[in-house]
Amino acid sequence: MADIWNFPEFTRAVVREVSDNVNNATRSPISTEDIDLDKCRAEWELYVQTLRDLGLDVTVIPQDPSLPDCMFVEDSCIVVGDTALITRPACGPRQGETAIMEEIMANLGLKVKVVESDTATLEGGDVIFTGKEIFCGDSVLSNEEGFAILQETFPDYPCHSIFVEYPEFHLKGYMALAAPGVIATCDNEWGHPGWKDICDTSNYTYKPLWIPDDFGNNCMFINGNIIHTTDDQKPDTYAVFKKQMADYNLIAMPTEEVSKVDAALTCQSILF
Repeated sequence: MADIWNFPEFTRAVVREVSDNVNNATRSPISTEDIDLDKCRAEWELYVQTLRDLGLDVTVIPQDPSLPDCMFVEDSCIVVGDTALITRPACGPRQGETAIMEEIMANLGLKVKVVESDTATLEGGDVIFTGKEIFCGDSVLSNEEGFAILQETFPDYPCHSIFVEYPEFHLKGYMALAAPGVIATCDNEWGHPGWKDICDTSNYTYKPLWIPDDFGNNCMFINGNIIHTTDDQKPDTYAVFKKQMADYNLIAMPTEEVSKVDAALTCQSILF
């Protein structure tokens, strides 16, 4: 299936250390629980080691105490093929995360393009690349102008806009690529209309992997491996992956601390 979908074989990852001030990261008003900084760093270290164990060359960017969200690198850069698009996060304080990303991606040999408009917004948490096409959330954090820039940057792939209803922030908050041709989708009020939009707009046919827990969908497919939530954190979702995705090597990864600021697995790395 991976060959049919032309899904990339990843060789590199870019991550960033946990900010000393991660408790000030952007979060929804109902997410009020404090992150345990030591536990968060321990989870992050396990995450990074897992990427290395899967054979990826991992570039680690030092943390910046002035950028509470800096560990969530996914939002600052979108990589497809040999091109990196440096985004423009909607939240003003997060826009400081992109400058170092431009430098890093250029040093790693990628063609670098930058969202230069001061009215466009685009975040990587809204972007799903399937190997054949790109879905982008039309959300409170990524707007139509940002979507147009995404289309212009990656003209070889059809690009489809998927409406994301607030209070959900990102498309990947309820949809993520579980495997080539398979989209993990939350069985909730956002997942069902989102799945309909995928079916209505896509040039290809995907299979849904219906996920019973909010945000349990957020998983990562890396070279035949699926990183997903743990049994302790979301037992019902864990059971779905174990039963329905058993043909893949499954790796359970805790995100208990970052979940307190509405983050999960994909947020913490850029893969290419």
